[in-house]
Amino acid sequence: MMWATFLNKLRWSYQKNAPDLITLFLRNYPDFVFSRGTVPIGNEIPVFVFHSVEPVSFEEKLAFLAGNNYRTLNGEEFRAAIAGETRESEHSVLLTFDDGIATLWTVAFPLLQKYGFKAVSFIIPGCIPDHVPESPTFIDYEKKRIPAKSLLAREQGNYPLCSWQEIKEMHASGVIDFQSHTMYHHRIHVSSLLVDFIHPNFDFHFHSNVNVPVCRVRGKLDFARKMPWGTPVYRFEPVMQGHLQYFDDQTVRAACVEHVLRWGGEKFFIRKDWRKRLQKVHHQACQCKDNGEYETPAGQEKAIFEDIRQARVIIEGHLPGKTVDQLCYPWFIGSPLAVEQSRRAGYRVNYWGIFPRRKTNRPGDDLFYVPRIEDQYIFRLPGKGRKSLMEIVTKKFRTNMPHFVRRLKIDA
Repeated sequence: MMWATFLNKLRWSYQKNAPDLITLFLRNYPDFVFSRGTVPIGNEIPVFVFHSVEPVSFEEKLAFLAGNNYRTLNGEEFRAAIAGETRESEHSVLLTFDDGIATLWTVAFPLLQKYGFKAVSFIIPGCIPDHVPESPTFIDYEKKRIPAKSLLAREQGNYPLCSWQEIKEMHASGVIDFQSHTMYHHRIHVSSLLVDFIHPNFDFHFHSNVNVPVCRVRGKLDFARKMPWGTPVYRFEPVMQGHLQYFDDQTVRAACVEHVLRWGGEKFFIRKDWRKRLQKVHHQACQCKDNGEYETPAGQEKAIFEDIRQARVIIEGHLPGKTVDQLCYPWFIGSPLAVEQSRRAGYRVNYWGIFPRRKTNRPGDDLFYVPRIEDQYIFRLPGKGRKSLMEIVTKKFRTNMPHFVRRLKIDA
């Protein structure tokens, strides 16, 4: 299982880091990314993706856009332009924020207001709290009441996502257009290949345990994803990728969990041989069990449809006058099945990441396959103050490399 664990981590690190390198090598980003001149982008509308933001670098990007007279759109303006119903200026871009992370409220929202810009945020209604303790914002930083790092602290604490109260205020301002990022942003087991166990150093992700695959607990899917120590983890993928879900045998799971409890709970993982011991328990439990089952294609279709339909209904229910008809796929990964079900659920736009066959967005393009590029490429847009591509790429990989190495580390 050690090699299965290693290969699983390697595969996910590859999926996160390799597409950007490959796309740069194949020159499949929009032409302005590679252009040495300042030729206007014409009728294309670049879509940039943000997650967490910090005040200095984010304001630098907004100042660049403002200084070069770029206009930001909301979701409906973008949809209408690509559908050919309206015509936008040659300086139009779409800024998108995934997950509804706390810095959307503490940093992005006040800075967008300051520059008179708009944006779209894709949120996860099944994970959003109603209220959170009051947080300092960019205004406090700007008035030198707090250091910049204080604006980022909440994301590493107990309230990493924006609350419905904060989302309602941003929605009412007209600055942020809230759309769907699926109901739970979850992954599922897709095979019986054992790749890990839930342990103290498992990569839970900093919000909502989104890296933990959703399992059945007493016959129902547990979207809280707070699985006990020792829970087996099988090969997993994002639910929207279109694989049939594998439901593990809960008695096998119970045997592994009980073994950890019997031998000290969290202290069990201090042992150097904890993986081998749990692997042996798992193997013995599997020998006399059916080893799980897969969902049916009909069940899969229903599950995907209900997930994205429910997300739309809940967001609209919380935000008066809101129409949710745009969907962003978690981890940038969808499937033809997900596209089909999103149409059926009433969505009119689907957002992804990089596309091999489509560089950018122009009128007449398919709105169910909208490509997006990372926020640092804003500085490659035509205008004063452009940064070199080498400078951008070097900074990106210096920033990401420690995380990449850390994800590949095999836990002792």
